[in-house]
Amino acid sequence: MSRWTVATVGALSLLAACGPSGPPTWSNGVGELVHAECAGCHRPQGPGPFSLLRYEGAARRAEDLAEMVSARTMPPWLPSPDGPHMADPRLLTPEQIDLIVAWAAAGAPEGNPNKAPVPPVWPSGWALGEPDLVVSSGDVFQVPAEGGEIFRNLVLPANVDRPRWVRAIELRPGNPQVVHHATIRVDRTSASRLADARDTLPGFDDMFSRTEARPPGGFFLGWTPGRLATPYSNGMAWSLEPGADLVVQLHLRPTGDPAEASVELGLYFTDVAPTEMPLIVRLGGQEMDIPAGEAEYEVLDELVLPVSVSALGVYPHAHYLGREMDAWGVTPEGDSIPLLDIPRWDFNWQDAYRYAAGIRLPAGTVLKMRYTFDNSDENPLNPFESPRRIVYGPTSGDEMAEFWLQVLPDSPSDGAQLSQALAAKHGRDRVAGWRHLLAMNPSDPESLFGLGSEAQARGNYEEALALYSRALAVQPDYAQVLYNTGLIREEEGEAPAAARLYERAVASLPQYPAAWSNLGRLRAGEGDLTGARAALERAVAADSTHVEAQNNLGSVLSELGMVADAERHYRASILAAPDFAPARFNLSLLLVSLGQGEEALLELNRALSLDGANVQAALAVGWALATEPNEAFRRPDLAADLAGQVSEITGPHPAVLDVQAAAFAASGRFLDAVSLVDQAIAESRLRGETERLPDLMARRDLYRAKRPFVRLRR
Repeated sequence: MSRWTVATVGALSLLAACGPSGPPTWSNGVGELVHAECAGCHRPQGPGPFSLLRYEGAARRAEDLAEMVSARTMPPWLPSPDGPHMADPRLLTPEQIDLIVAWAAAGAPEGNPNKAPVPPVWPSGWALGEPDLVVSSGDVFQVPAEGGEIFRNLVLPANVDRPRWVRAIELRPGNPQVVHHATIRVDRTSASRLADARDTLPGFDDMFSRTEARPPGGFFLGWTPGRLATPYSNGMAWSLEPGADLVVQLHLRPTGDPAEASVELGLYFTDVAPTEMPLIVRLGGQEMDIPAGEAEYEVLDELVLPVSVSALGVYPHAHYLGREMDAWGVTPEGDSIPLLDIPRWDFNWQDAYRYAAGIRLPAGTVLKMRYTFDNSDENPLNPFESPRRIVYGPTSGDEMAEFWLQVLPDSPSDGAQLSQALAAKHGRDRVAGWRHLLAMNPSDPESLFGLGSEAQARGNYEEALALYSRALAVQPDYAQVLYNTGLIREEEGEAPAAARLYERAVASLPQYPAAWSNLGRLRAGEGDLTGARAALERAVAADSTHVEAQNNLGSVLSELGMVADAERHYRASILAAPDFAPARFNLSLLLVSLGQGEEALLELNRALSLDGANVQAALAVGWALATEPNEAFRRPDLAADLAGQVSEITGPHPAVLDVQAAAFAASGRFLDAVSLVDQAIAESRLRGETERLPDLMARRDLYRAKRPFVRLRR
């Protein structure tokens, strides 16, 4: 809209806006309006390119200001006022627009400077107070002075020592003037960390990350200029686990001068577990293929809700070709419930929105979305001067159609049912997307890897290996493909081949904890404890919360006689994953050798509460208590009690009788020990388990000679 047109439009309302006392002035209404609606971004050190806090700065841009508000491009707000009611809308009323237009048309008068509104003051610290935890990006990302927008994912380790409930999060860009917006996801795997390691610059590219980073626990996390951080509703929080990474995607824009991009996250915890657990429903299309010149390309998708929910908010996403967005629900009775209405999409101002009130969607409601894309030269936001074919993809030159709806199921059981339906749909969509991309490019290693992973998860190893082989033919050092192929070779009993694949994976990607961990485990199985230790130490150096690596390293160190170091790694494994039973079983065994029999049983009980069927592990602890080489640490009483408890589950099992006999012999009850071994021998013969007979007979001879059985010290 030209300035002349603005003045013409504004003239119709100028008389009403002026009133009998003359045109509006900065001191009499305009300044207060600008402070309330514009200064959140347009202030010193704010994300806006100039300040509107004071009259002089606003007056210089009065005509531009009138043009922008008349076109409703400022303040940035995409949802239509005729759609569902959103919380905290950044929409000016017609009267507010008329006021600014009239002020600009009158020459932007100041009015009485003594009555000018006092500019607001923004807090210099955290808006929600001092966070419980602050995490920040390490090396800054250098933003060039010129060029197009940049999408950069910065990986921030959370470094929590135990699972925490997050009730609020606040993001602070180091330089808000180069950050257009930011989103935050959580990666509970090492995938984002590995993507960061592959990239020579801080973070990694991708506008829509292909790693395992996801919005946590049904929440949209992000930052846009002017948005204030707010705690979640009562009863809501999301879980942050040890070892998780916070992945912050920054949409960066060069400003004409070289700049640095960094970020700080403030996390606010609560000890109160949430009572309400929202979920994210995703609709979208991953088979997009928009011909050059197509101005009316539609993406349609739908999902039937298996349970009743309340919709709390929405996050739409498309790139530069997006034009219109509609989403709605159709109830079983045929009623249409609007969920999103964006008549003019602008990727530059994407945001997440909360509904002013929860929208009830009964079970059986069909969620529907329709996005329209314009790939013609009439689209002013088309990133290419000459339109070209555009397909689904994560870069700004590709396209996406994503509709994410935050919903709250009525009950935990409803949430579980909905989660299953969403997971099934997500899997189908991903496979469809990979197949579509592969149809266009049969050598695309990412799609080959994705389809191979899906086939591997189904147990179709032949199909997975064929896809992985094709991926490696294109990209021989694709670390994740090498690793997954190694997993299959292990399943097929080809441990040496698996070890070679893991070695290739870590050669390609040295910061690959899972590959180092598996390599160490295989080396330990071959008896190469030194090589196993070296590999496992590389794994925990890359990821100190890798529970299997910490546990396996503890076992290797225990075998090497480094008991104190072994205990430290077992406890690190438990700290990272308190429900990981193998580390608790191993720690229980180790504690016996340290003379801590009672604590060993406590740890064993914790392990059995997680894995109650692991009788063999319980017997191993009992055997260790009864046959500990250090007589001062031997606890036959505890061993006998433990074996007695196990026997209530297993009955007269030879292994249980063997432990009981060893415990009685260690207590000097040799006649009872001989009797129990005789029973064990009889049970072994009855069961056809003759392989254990030589050991049982040797121990019977020992007990007849009134000597206990003692394990050899490693």
